[in-house]
Amino acid sequence: MSGICGICETGAELKRSSLDAMFAGLALEGERPAQALAGGPVALGVSPRWAFQQVAAVPGVCIAMDADLTNFADLKRVVSQKGHDVSRMTIAEVLAWLYVLRGESFVEALSGEFALALWDEREQRLLLAIDRMAVKTLYWRQDGPRLLFASRVGAVRDAQEQPAEINPQAVMQFILAAAIPAPLSIYRGIERLRPGHLLVFDRGAVRQRAYWDIEYVESDDHDERRWARDVQQGLREAVHRYAADESPERTGAYLSGGTDSSSVVAFLNERLSPVNTFSIYFAEAAWNEIGYARATAERFQTRHNEACVGVQHAAEAIPKIAEYYDEPFANSSSIGAYWCARLAREKGVDTLFAGDGGDELFAGNERYATDKRFQIYQQVPRWLRRGVIEPLVGLLPEGDGPLSLPRKYVRRANIPNPRRGFSYSVFFSNPVQGIFDPGLLAEAPPEHWLEIYESHFRNARATSELNRHLYMDVKVTIGDNDLRKVVGTAELAGVRARFPLLDHHLAELSSRIPTPLKLKGTRLRYIFKKAMEGILPEVVLHKPKHGFGVPVSLWLLRDPKLNEMTRELLSDRRSRQRGYLQPKFYDKLLELHRTDHAKFYGEFVWSLVILELWHRNHYDHIRERVSAT
Repeated sequence: MSGICGICETGAELKRSSLDAMFAGLALEGERPAQALAGGPVALGVSPRWAFQQVAAVPGVCIAMDADLTNFADLKRVVSQKGHDVSRMTIAEVLAWLYVLRGESFVEALSGEFALALWDEREQRLLLAIDRMAVKTLYWRQDGPRLLFASRVGAVRDAQEQPAEINPQAVMQFILAAAIPAPLSIYRGIERLRPGHLLVFDRGAVRQRAYWDIEYVESDDHDERRWARDVQQGLREAVHRYAADESPERTGAYLSGGTDSSSVVAFLNERLSPVNTFSIYFAEAAWNEIGYARATAERFQTRHNEACVGVQHAAEAIPKIAEYYDEPFANSSSIGAYWCARLAREKGVDTLFAGDGGDELFAGNERYATDKRFQIYQQVPRWLRRGVIEPLVGLLPEGDGPLSLPRKYVRRANIPNPRRGFSYSVFFSNPVQGIFDPGLLAEAPPEHWLEIYESHFRNARATSELNRHLYMDVKVTIGDNDLRKVVGTAELAGVRARFPLLDHHLAELSSRIPTPLKLKGTRLRYIFKKAMEGILPEVVLHKPKHGFGVPVSLWLLRDPKLNEMTRELLSDRRSRQRGYLQPKFYDKLLELHRTDHAKFYGEFVWSLVILELWHRNHYDHIRERVSAT
């Protein structure tokens, strides 16, 4: 993985060689030689793949950055107006001078995707920052007077002096949601910087603050036509900003056939026509949306490329993906995302525009409509709910029959958000003592499982339940899951991913839209679709919500080789002695996957497969080394 790294240690005299372990943890095949600045208490480095990954020094300031910005020209003008000759400055030098002019608030002027580290020699302090949506990542660890940081958790792990220990809370979060939410990492003592945050390390003390956040201040104006016009213009401007300096030949777009990716293609086509588009599809009909992607490609006359991804592609991708991610990460659609990026790279494209973010900014997930249906019950007078409805539904049978549905509805409607959204999970509908190891439950008890989600939901500056959901999903679903999937698989394939729908100007626009125009009744992303009427094909605008899923549950079950791999990994003595799940539950889960509901249980099986592969690729050697000593 390309990215930045560094060490700051009060009273030390650091050299370039101080970063060797970190560089080894960042490097990927084909990257440029690592660059570093070192001296006194600080060493900053970059393992570059792209031109915007740089180190630089100006009087009193050193910087290492991975900054794919959309407003570099504006920043140059700011610095130039203060008397500096910017004609030959690198991006890193401009940012260093911007810090000299504005102090730590300079990060507020940056637009786009970035992770940076800056050393202020006069103040003897280190500043770390990442972009508003956490497209870029930074992990960090403090050991007394020493702070380590890197774009990749393994680089921090390998540079710390003490052996790495697994964080049981992170393991539980991974098991629950297939990813680890910030600020946690898989290791004790190593944290991930949260979206829109900066960290200052000043003479051994750490302070963090948010320099940007979404605040939902809904407009009183409910004029649909005006909002549709504003949203359309906001989408167009965001895509155009990201496309301003891109080459038509080497730039393309993921095209799933959904509203988001199709909208990106529509506006990208205005700047880089004809657009290179890339789609993958599956032979399994329930996962196949290629018809919608083809409709968009035909509408905009793109240079369209597509490939069918089958079980043999999954078998090839799984070891690569498991080795690349140095934290457990089990979003199964990473298989499709990898092959789509690889297809683009094979066609000579090295920059792909993605549509991630539209669901979370404009209310496009089916979960929002489902929750709206539960909210209807809460509007019924309390006396009627408690005195009449609930006693009556309590007489209905339990189970899975149609007569049990009112009982299930009332039960879930009475669960407060955001826990309601997790209430369908196997972990919240079964006794946890039969699933998890007692040691794991002691370190990560059920009452703490949703603390990160509840914190986001509770702290959202919003008045509606919908906007609280959107805020939580921006922070967790986007920042900790979707972006990790697309950024990681793109990099693995040798491609740079960009996310114009996560432009912070567009996010701020979406925060002002009245809730009834985002979700009208139960009609998802209502105003977004109004904005794209006459631009996108009707069949795409009105398609049912599908999502970018992958039939991994069926592949693990039906393909002999993948099924054998699954059973070997989950039946192995090592996996059952890790202290995560009850040993007998592995057998129960494999049987449920085979006989009951393949998709529902298959995703859990997939997470456990990835967890075991992660151990074998990234951690077992550490444990063995510690045991040997």
